[in-house]
Amino acid sequence: MLRQLSKNLGLRIQLILTLLVLLTAIPIGLLWYHSSEQVRLQTIERLYHHSSETIYHQLDSFFSEARDVYQHQKKIAADLPTIVQDRDKLIVYLSNVLNHHFTIDYFYFANNEGGLLSLGHDWDKHFTRLESENGGAGPLTSYQTLHNGRGGVATATTEHFDARTREWYQRALTSNKPIWSDLYPGAIDQNQLGITLSKALRDENNQIVGVWGLDITLTSVVNELIKAKPSENSTVALVNEAGQILASSNPLHSPQQGQLINVSSSQSHALGKLWPLIKQHDNQNHNTANNNARSLETTQPFTFQGHPWVSYYTEYPLGPKRNMRIVLYSPLSDLTPGFLQAKHYAIIITMLMIALATYYGSLGTRYILTPIRQLTKIAEEISQGKWDKKITVDRDDEVGQLEKSFNKMTTHIESTIRQLDQQQQETKRLNTLLEEQNLQLEERVRARTEELSIANRQLRELAYIDPLTGIANRRHFWEQFELSTKDTDGWLLILDIDNFKQLNDHFGHVTGDLALQHFAKSCQSCLADGDYIGRIGGEEFAIWSEGRNAEQVRQLTDQIFESLEKSPLTVQDTSIVITTSIGATRCGPGKLSCYAIADRMLYKAKRTGKNKAVIDTQFHSENLVQ
Repeated sequence: MLRQLSKNLGLRIQLILTLLVLLTAIPIGLLWYHSSEQVRLQTIERLYHHSSETIYHQLDSFFSEARDVYQHQKKIAADLPTIVQDRDKLIVYLSNVLNHHFTIDYFYFANNEGGLLSLGHDWDKHFTRLESENGGAGPLTSYQTLHNGRGGVATATTEHFDARTREWYQRALTSNKPIWSDLYPGAIDQNQLGITLSKALRDENNQIVGVWGLDITLTSVVNELIKAKPSENSTVALVNEAGQILASSNPLHSPQQGQLINVSSSQSHALGKLWPLIKQHDNQNHNTANNNARSLETTQPFTFQGHPWVSYYTEYPLGPKRNMRIVLYSPLSDLTPGFLQAKHYAIIITMLMIALATYYGSLGTRYILTPIRQLTKIAEEISQGKWDKKITVDRDDEVGQLEKSFNKMTTHIESTIRQLDQQQQETKRLNTLLEEQNLQLEERVRARTEELSIANRQLRELAYIDPLTGIANRRHFWEQFELSTKDTDGWLLILDIDNFKQLNDHFGHVTGDLALQHFAKSCQSCLADGDYIGRIGGEEFAIWSEGRNAEQVRQLTDQIFESLEKSPLTVQDTSIVITTSIGATRCGPGKLSCYAIADRMLYKAKRTGKNKAVIDTQFHSENLVQ
């Protein structure tokens, strides 16, 4: 029987195909079925790990940016005692830091008499100033103010506030380095919780002048947690070691009357069921002397209200021996419904494929081998001298072509050669046509590339040009300014249109827009090659001028004043003479606070009558990086 099997090619092909399908499909199906649960948990773990990494890095970004502010203070340490004694200088410094560090919600200074001066903003960029009325402990008022901390309308007041009694103030006095506080309610809004990085300010005699504070509110953290949710019904929470929910994407976990929700509360939802499992896992890891916070991360399935859930948690260090846990959990049905359905479908499809492969393998073997057997029989008869034997042609596929070629092999060699020659000519023609099509395609690609280049230039202009005035916007101007001051001396001019609000109120916003356009064109007409102008605020503009001395800068400001005076804005037969106040300072490599100095000069110009320029001619060498 084995000898007959070795001579039967059809049976061998059919048997080999069947065995190959069985050996391939059955192990794959069994492996998929038995490992599906493990694969599913690994998939969920990778999804949660990615979300956890996102939160981890975002927290690092929040906290590191706060530390960077205090790192920068080392460079201007000699000026800080003077700055905190002058309210205007302190507001300028607070607003400058706040406008360059967007993850910080509040920046403030509390003096050693209990007074507080604070500047902050929310996610909609509404700025708030908190200020003690008498400069010491006493009434504290909240003002809605501009981005620079100036002006404002009182929105709330607390009868008595003493910064010295606050936990962040007391912590700062115990260390010479910045130190994180515990979560605490806000001075005005008790439901707004935040965490503070505070640092004591000391004079040259090591006496306490006051305490700096940087706040990150839970609103900022919660917005990032909501973005990191792996599914619609998932919850992402930060929990301290005492089981208090510091921040959560679930609104049920929000603080109530300035108090954090505990995991044992009825409002904690599924987290209350999960928390004992987390504590048990932490104890097991600490018993094995494994103190690496990232090694404590794990995926933990659990049941809540009769439904399967899955969770993932890890630790984030706030400081020495101070950690909080990042906890993510979701209903299992949110994450893997399609996976379970695909598993069952895969098993069914595997069995169906085995049956189909066996059936069509048998048909295919018979279809292939039948004409081969016929060719073998006729060839054997011809070899025996039966020249009149011909192969019966009954197929048009590849095997049929072989049969025809066998019959006509000796009589159609010449015809075959001619056909080959014709095929060669056709190939040349097709190659020529293909080259022409390639040239056309290359021309289309070149045209399309040029269109994309033009579109990219237009997009870049939209990103860097102020659409109203046609000059550089705030972002593009400061990028150019940063590049210019790296290795070149020059001047920074801050210009603010005088009485612009009254112009808007009297003539309307359309006239106000025309005034901004007219002002930008008038200033541009006065600039030399290499100078550039940008709109950095509503009616505030900035100019960078390179290679001038103080007298030349004075001439530039006089040209601007003259241009505005001689070319008034004409609206409906009404001539409007636009005036401006200018503050200027010299800038160079290593000089810090150029904007703050120029803004201070602008403030002097405004305060002393407007329509004038105040130029700071000192280089301020004490601000250079050593």
